Amino acid sequence: MSHVRSLALLALLLAAAPAPGAEPKAFALVYNHGYSGDNLPTDKDQFEALVKSARAAHFNVILCQYEPWRAEICKKHGLLIFVDLLVPAHHVYKNPEAAKKLCQSLKGNETVYGYHIWSDNITDATVPGRTRDAKSVREWDDTHPVYVGTTYMNRVNRVEGYDLFGYYDFHWKRGGHWNHLNKALATAQAKKFGFLRYDDAVSGLVGKGNPNRVGYTFATSVPFGLKGIFYHFSADIVDKKTFALTALGEDLKKVNARFASVGDELMKIGVPTAVYSTALSRDAKNDPVPLAVPAGLKEFPKGHWFRVARGEVLVGQFADPDTRDVLVFANHNPYESQQVELKFAAAPKAVEFFDRAAKKWAPLKGALTVEDHGVELVRVTR
Repeated sequence: MSHVRSLALLALLLAAAPAPGAEPKAFALVYNHGYSGDNLPTDKDQFEALVKSARAAHFNVILCQYEPWRAEICKKHGLLIFVDLLVPAHHVYKNPEAAKKLCQSLKGNETVYGYHIWSDNITDATVPGRTRDAKSVREWDDTHPVYVGTTYMNRVNRVEGYDLFGYYDFHWKRGGHWNHLNKALATAQAKKFGFLRYDDAVSGLVGKGNPNRVGYTFATSVPFGLKGIFYHFSADIVDKKTFALTALGEDLKKVNARFASVGDELMKIGVPTAVYSTALSRDAKNDPVPLAVPAGLKEFPKGHWFRVARGEVLVGQFADPDTRDVLVFANHNPYESQQVELKFAAAPKAVEFFDRAAKKWAPLKGALTVEDHGVELVRVTR
């Protein structure tokens, strides 16, 4: 009798639990011009002009209010829509019936990337509300991921029911880069899914060192489990009248290209098991410093199965679906490429690198070139 009651209780709990969520299907390069309002052109021709420029700059996702005509244009040009559920028309908690109706209508829609329900500071008082909203959206549509963002990785780990998280951090101006990434890694490992990062589009001189600095921010986040990029909405990526790329847009095109070429592979490897750093002789501004592992990062443990014999890099350790080791390298120097030499404790069966130009794996022979503000992937079969 107790066994029957236990089964009945389990059935009730399963019925009450929110539907399992969905994983994002793309490494997201998000065109963003603000949220919680319809901030993009409402004229079809103007919107299409913007979409064309965004696609030319390698953006593959656009954050906006969902409209069927927008979806048609995005599908035509190969962009996904990140549905903003903070717009008044279908606000997730101010207009829940409209939000529910929209989400239910979008189940299985291949043009939808996911649902944006929050991108602001999370406090103790707002954790229950964010959990409620995430679980509601997941119940309405379990075919697309639900995203919750916060500032400085603040309390997002306490929220439940979402499938993707992110955080704000203008670290070139505010500091805290490794601290926030370590928090993101811990949350990613606990939740078992990756994160997005929302950062400044102008971290250096536009047209000069800006791509290096902006690219460094995201490249050094990838080994921690980064699965997508936002740029701050105040940036003028396109001209407001012609919608052509501005000088800043051309900067971001260079940055996006580095990640677009490896995005599919990054989505296959999930969350890292560990992140290690070599000692550095130069800092992120390319200034000489006493040789040491940066504070907040872990050095390679003694006797580890591989080590970096040459080069100053950050390394994330992942596994692919076939349980092969995948190492993600990011350059600690935004301004100079590194020649990286690997040494193994025991000779592996195969060592390959991902050829970004050819978009395929190839045998690694000799040193690995890690570009100044990009990432490189190495696959090891032991």
